[in-house]
Amino acid sequence: MSLRKRIQILLAFLVGVPLLVLLFESYQTGRRTLVAEMKREALQMANLETAKMDLTFEPPRLIVEGLVRAVETGPQPDAAGISSLLRRTLHESPAIYGVCIAFDPELTSLGSFAPYLFRKDGREVEMSVSDYMPDEWYTQPVKSGTGKWSKPYVDAHVHTLMVSYSAPVRRNGRVVGVAGVDLELDYLLKQLHSLKPGGDGTAYLVNRKGRILAHPDLKPIADLPGNNELNELVGLMKRGGVDTMSMLDPVSHKKSWIVESPIDSLSAAHGGGDWSLIVSWPIEKRMSPLNGMVRRLLVLYLFLGGAAIWFLNRIFDDTITRPLRQLAEQANNYAEGNFSQTDVPLNEALELRELGRSLNVLGATLKQTNISTTFVDSP
Repeated sequence: MSLRKRIQILLAFLVGVPLLVLLFESYQTGRRTLVAEMKREALQMANLETAKMDLTFEPPRLIVEGLVRAVETGPQPDAAGISSLLRRTLHESPAIYGVCIAFDPELTSLGSFAPYLFRKDGREVEMSVSDYMPDEWYTQPVKSGTGKWSKPYVDAHVHTLMVSYSAPVRRNGRVVGVAGVDLELDYLLKQLHSLKPGGDGTAYLVNRKGRILAHPDLKPIADLPGNNELNELVGLMKRGGVDTMSMLDPVSHKKSWIVESPIDSLSAAHGGGDWSLIVSWPIEKRMSPLNGMVRRLLVLYLFLGGAAIWFLNRIFDDTITRPLRQLAEQANNYAEGNFSQTDVPLNEALELRELGRSLNVLGATLKQTNISTTFVDSP
């Protein structure tokens, strides 16, 4: 391999490696910055939406607790008084869909009394609920002795997604009935569907059993099959508190930045099913501007590196390889007995000047020797 080729390879290494290192460090720095920004924005969004969730689910629970205290501490309940209490509660609580109090027929003088007041076509309507004793909204609070949120369900009458909160009513230390409210979730679904973290992300509710509520790509109340992604998400939820991690989204199966924020009003301590708000932010989508910038930098670095290599190669060629070629050519001429070429110019580097002077001296000596030999041999 010629000296020129070796110099070119050395220059490519000396110039290319630092540029590649600089490009890599620029990418890593940009990635860290974007990830930190994405994490901060996702946490802010999760905290804001979780606060909205609490504002959605906490008032119904407080309303039920207020009804329970009113019945437990008031005089012996009567039908007119209960209906009036429910009507006033519904009228003063525009956020709820319906309200009900149902009594155990064997423990009060009211018998199977379960008035239900709800909104229909802008009016407040009252009806009586029958056969409520086996219903889950009634049996769960009676068995547990505490307030409980129901699973989200589609109401058969209004055909909308709803959830209910109910709590036991006690008189003289005994559970004599259950008070509850119904909450429509249509607005909540629309709100979650409108959230697009990072332009292509999602926000949805999920509990530890893999039940997802309000995911844009799934029907309401979808159940996810058990898989590694879901197990990772459940593990994240079990840590407690707001937490984040990079993982495959259990629905989209895309590498995403996941922020999990538990909803306090739907926690087990408040009778809920440990629901959490999930903000899923696709990393690839978020990193696309950085990848585009890296591609542009790569083109720029290739141009700059090529220009630097060309410039340095010209300098080395002019200062080293070209003079060495001239010296080699002169030495070859001397070896062939050709002394007609002029002396090598001595305006190069110190080492090359020394080599050139030595070659010129050698040429002069060989020329003189050749002349002397010719004179002696002549007749």
